[in-house]
Amino acid sequence: MTGASIPYHLRLNKAIDRYAFLESLAKIDRYCSISKYKYIGFGGHSLEDFKYIHSRFGICNMISIEQDIEVYKRQIFNQPHNCIECLQQSSSQFINEFQRREETIIWLDYVRPSELLKQIEEFQDTLKKLDALDIIKITVNAHPASYVPSQKDMSSFDLKDARINHLKTVLGDIFPSADVIPDMMTEKNFPEALCLVLKYAANKAMQGQQDIYFQPLTAFSYADGQQMLTVTGIILERNKMQEFFDQTNIDKWELSNRDWKPPQRINVPDLTIKERLHIDSRLPNFEAKTIQDELGFLFDSKEKVSLEMLETYVLFYRQSPYFSRILV
Repeated sequence: MTGASIPYHLRLNKAIDRYAFLESLAKIDRYCSISKYKYIGFGGHSLEDFKYIHSRFGICNMISIEQDIEVYKRQIFNQPHNCIECLQQSSSQFINEFQRREETIIWLDYVRPSELLKQIEEFQDTLKKLDALDIIKITVNAHPASYVPSQKDMSSFDLKDARINHLKTVLGDIFPSADVIPDMMTEKNFPEALCLVLKYAANKAMQGQQDIYFQPLTAFSYADGQQMLTVTGIILERNKMQEFFDQTNIDKWELSNRDWKPPQRINVPDLTIKERLHIDSRLPNFEAKTIQDELGFLFDSKEKVSLEMLETYVLFYRQSPYFSRILV
């Protein structure tokens, strides 16, 4: 379902996003037992996320949705645990038929920019079916050139205008015209625009709900190829919001985003083992600038970009995986 052509072991930034998701679930686990939840996601051919979530929390009620028949066949072959039910159907078919019967975690891991309206409508339809303490994560393509590419004779002003008009046309009445502005139609700021679209869509889906609401918890953008935006949130009872944050401490977590602020960008440098061991030995008490000066080299041709990458690593170093070759 994800359609990603880059192998998981080469997708460092997505892996960090996944580990941050696991950390958010671990914090929620202080308030309600995650092991009792049903997990629903788009497992891809390797069912990687399912392995991590089952291993970390012991969830045994798991459903993977996959439309592509060949990917589905690979899922069946690679199925790591017999508690994962693999369904060969589209996400829209699954969501239409979905009936919430127990606590649910669902990750809508989309890729195709051409289906943005459908994806956000499915996000809304899912929200309407969830109940208190259910958790939902959505990932969408946030690469602006995938929506409207630049042309040789097009000025930056015309390009921004074309992109925002495209979003307005595609999204219709779920486009927040008052919040999304043309200056957000750049590679750097496009995730913020889509984050505001998701905020507007979520609030619209939850209209009429007096006792519960959608509470965002994290928002990240990352690129392992094309840029993506991912937002995770939980359905909370309004009168238990403070109790939830008091017990989970998510509002004090450095990676949290509970107020729909611009998403945190994940863009860490590709470190050698020696580089990582050296940097890690300076954390958490050294500043990124001090570490970069100490290293004596840059991770990008531009010093500012290199420092931003190192600052991002300093923020996410606990969630950064180690990739290595092993013999099985």
